[in-house]
Amino acid sequence: MSGPRSAALPVDDHMKLEIGAAGAGTQYGRRSTTENRMQRPTIPLSELIAYLFGADHSLLAADVGPWLVASPRFRAFAETYRDKIRKKARGLRDDEGRRDLEFELAIASRLLEERRFALEYESYGAGRRAPDFRVTFRSRVPFNVEVRRLRPQAPTTEASADQARLIRIVCDKLGQFTPAMINVLVLGADGPSTAAETLAPAMLQLQDRAARKDEVLFQHRGFDGVRDFLRHYQRLSGALWLAGELGAPQASLWRNPQARHPLPADLTRALNESDPQAHT
Repeated sequence: MSGPRSAALPVDDHMKLEIGAAGAGTQYGRRSTTENRMQRPTIPLSELIAYLFGADHSLLAADVGPWLVASPRFRAFAETYRDKIRKKARGLRDDEGRRDLEFELAIASRLLEERRFALEYESYGAGRRAPDFRVTFRSRVPFNVEVRRLRPQAPTTEASADQARLIRIVCDKLGQFTPAMINVLVLGADGPSTAAETLAPAMLQLQDRAARKDEVLFQHRGFDGVRDFLRHYQRLSGALWLAGELGAPQASLWRNPQARHPLPADLTRALNESDPQAHT
């Protein structure tokens, strides 16, 4: 549940018209286009951090605060979606939940490092399964980004156990992607690994089980059967795998050969080259 609501932040009339966003709180005004929403930051940084994360100098404030200092685009994003971020921060129940939200915000920061990306946060509305971000590339190529951090588990030497876990995660996330659009899944892992080493074998196993018509597996994973799984699987254009420290992860991209909407070459390069900020 959210904590007590703090006093409203100072805001001028121009900001009331431009700062609103799809999915953002309405107390600061009406919505406008994506480009107009991402205005130059106007709220004092200390007030913004206190509004988002509380005045008690939480771990989120300590970790995300430097990102707000380093990136004017991320700071504008945080202002635009401040009510949404605040609500999520107030609803955290444990440290893993905090790290999940921190990873989600880190992906927003990473995407905003690429100036050809315009970013919307949960623009499909609350209360429905949908991607975390809607991104527009070069003002003309829209795509969705769904984020999932892999929480630490007990160490195992069984590769099959890791693959089974990834299969569960991917199948769960497929239900959030929209048809007729490019969809990208971003996965975060603590240990050093690459998409080729970890993700690709799991995806090959999924494809193999579909080829062998394993109806029971896919029904167990929430699909009507193999055909329904393949319909959703073809919505996934690719997956960006981020491994290691949050501030400087090793990035690798897996592209789905069965995607109905494959990643264009220039977007593939942009996703690979968009570096996270050098947070310290």
